[in-house]
Amino acid sequence: MSHFNGALRIASLTVLAGSLAFAGSATALADPDTGNQSDIDTLSHSLSKGYDLTNCTPQQIGPGQLASLQCGQSPDPNGPAEAKFILFGNGNDLGNMFKTSIKEETLTDCGNQKSPTVWHQGTTATSNAGQVACGTFQNAAEVIWTIDAKNVLSYIRASNTDVPPLYEWWRNNG
Repeated sequence: MSHFNGALRIASLTVLAGSLAFAGSATALADPDTGNQSDIDTLSHSLSKGYDLTNCTPQQIGPGQLASLQCGQSPDPNGPAEAKFILFGNGNDLGNMFKTSIKEETLTDCGNQKSPTVWHQGTTATSNAGQVACGTFQNAAEVIWTIDAKNVLSYIRASNTDVPPLYEWWRNNG
């Protein structure tokens, strides 16, 4: 399990514990809250190339999250082994989760930039589109980034420790 999923699991357990405190002595739990379909659809418009609602599944959401999608191997054989995309309700929750997500990462450069850094949309863009971090965790390369205008946090993970090709894939398809 990646540390990214671990941070989300802790947040989800906090929500679950709080829900149980209000539920009293309920004998059964409802299905996990995966958000509403409108938020899932909104998030689906921010997925990396090759991912959509046919190869990504809604996941339980945590505090501040509106929708979460977990995806397996990219249809592109050179693409990531897995991906996760999360829609947040506001920029503060997005920024906090980005910081939490990269804490245990062994950070490496993203291309020729120190990680974490900002990224720009398009080749001539001058305004920041979000933050990006590159590195490894538990013997796998990872790229974690935000799309600030959409309050989306995204994460891709390779099946090996080779960060540069994963970062290049993200630059072309992320």
